[in-house]
Amino acid sequence: MAVLCGFAAVLAVACDKVPLLAPQESTITLSSASTLVQANGTTQIHAIVIEPSGTPVHDGTTVLFTTNLGTLLPVEARTQNGVATVQFLGNGQSGKATIKALSGGSASEALELSVGAGASGRVSVTANPATVPAAGGTTTISAAVVDASGNPLFGVPVSFTTTAGTFSSAVVNSDVSGTARTTLTTNQAASVTATAGSTTSAPVSITVAAVPVRPTVSISVSATPTEGAVTTLSVTVNSPTTGGSPIQAVTVDYGDGSSDDLGSISGTISIQHVYGDSGSFRPTVTVVDAAGTSVTASTVIVVQPIIVSITTTPSPTDPKTFTFMANISPTGTTVATYTWRFDDDTPLTTGTQVTHTYSKSGRYSVRVIARTSTGHTSTGTTTITVPSSALSPR
Repeated sequence: MAVLCGFAAVLAVACDKVPLLAPQESTITLSSASTLVQANGTTQIHAIVIEPSGTPVHDGTTVLFTTNLGTLLPVEARTQNGVATVQFLGNGQSGKATIKALSGGSASEALELSVGAGASGRVSVTANPATVPAAGGTTTISAAVVDASGNPLFGVPVSFTTTAGTFSSAVVNSDVSGTARTTLTTNQAASVTATAGSTTSAPVSITVAAVPVRPTVSISVSATPTEGAVTTLSVTVNSPTTGGSPIQAVTVDYGDGSSDDLGSISGTISIQHVYGDSGSFRPTVTVVDAAGTSVTASTVIVVQPIIVSITTTPSPTDPKTFTFMANISPTGTTVATYTWRFDDDTPLTTGTQVTHTYSKSGRYSVRVIARTSTGHTSTGTTTITVPSSALSPR
């Protein structure tokens, strides 16, 4: 009796080591919780195994699973109530996963899963901004990838194509919101599409802004400017005959820290300015039209200093009498008054040319102050000597 019991125990162990397989002509049917899977997503795969008699196979029947994409864990599973279940895991690749189940001499029909880009139901693409500057620029291209149910797909490779310009990256994976983004740089109009798997978006158009039609402006000086004198500048502003916008504002910066607002002028006008110092200056005129287009023009002028010199002519008959002439440079400078001081306690005298008689011999300083109509002054000086003959010493 003990020997028989021992034999039964060995037989039981041997049976446990041999897989239990489905009978011949059993039916295996595959199903999945979802046939759309993210590139790194998961879903359950169920194999329902039915014997030819129409009843579920015995619990513990072994079913082998295969796939051409991704991973199945485990690759073998045992039935319970006629169902064997495994987990499908995406490995980051996109495509169609073909899954089959085998047991004994029976095999299932293939179950296809759309993985990653293979699950794409729709791709839509947008550009922000849709217009780049006339000289060229960049725009952000966004492609939204969703499945057939409208759910965003994560980790899907999206390929971008364009008819003009270059992408910062032509292939980008979608983020958790299902959006892939890249940057297009172009100076031409472009049509952009995005493709995920076998799904391609409708094109989005990127336009290039028209070159603005600018007003024209110029500034010039007709005569050599002089410090303290009125300098006349000529400003010309013209709007384009077609395609332009009305002049909004014209301002002139004289280059010496002062400026004027000329309003919305057009045509040619003359403006006057007084430079209080000599030196080099750059007057600049700026025009802004109603479209916000700004145009500037400038010129360089050299303001000449006013120099006063004195010409002295002694009297040929009276050694104590002299004629003084004020000379102004540059030529053409307008002087309102000349005021003379003779350094001998006599009253001030005015005039371009004056004659003065000294009462004592000695050496004297002569000074003339030239004052322009704008109030600017310049001083010239000289010295003379009155001989002692026929005069009392000073």
